[in-house]
Amino acid sequence: MNLFKRCLLQGICCLALGLLISGCATIDNSQDLEIQQLRGRIDFLEEEVRKERDENLLLSEELSEARLTAEELVSQEDIERIVVKIPTATQIQTALKNAGFYQGKIDGVIGPKTKEAIRNFQKAKGLSPDGTVGSKTWDNLAEYLNLPEEE
Repeated sequence: MNLFKRCLLQGICCLALGLLISGCATIDNSQDLEIQQLRGRIDFLEEEVRKERDENLLLSEELSEARLTAEELVSQEDIERIVVKIPTATQIQTALKNAGFYQGKIDGVIGPKTKEAIRNFQKAKGLSPDGTVGSKTWDNLAEYLNLPEEE
């Protein structure tokens, strides 16, 4: 019986050793599979990054071309003509004085006398006499800005 126990013990040991070895192989196979899957995901993501980089480069080139085209279409002179120029109160008073519509002091304040002068100027030019200097009024008034003042 002692021999039987020894054989049984050896059999159990062999079986345990076999299971242990096959378990390691299964773990190795499972890890290999997981590594392969991760490498596949990395390859996919690297390809996506390359595509995004290429698209960004293409868009950047298109943007540069569009800027050049826009610069060719609109000159600085055009931009200056389009930009709305807002006159200062001093410029308005000076132009009104040069045009003969304002006799007050040029103090940079749009007061009642300046508003009255603006309305009189607008009436004389056939504009709506609202007392405010909008773009139409200023277009007509600006030509008097650089004339020498009458004393």
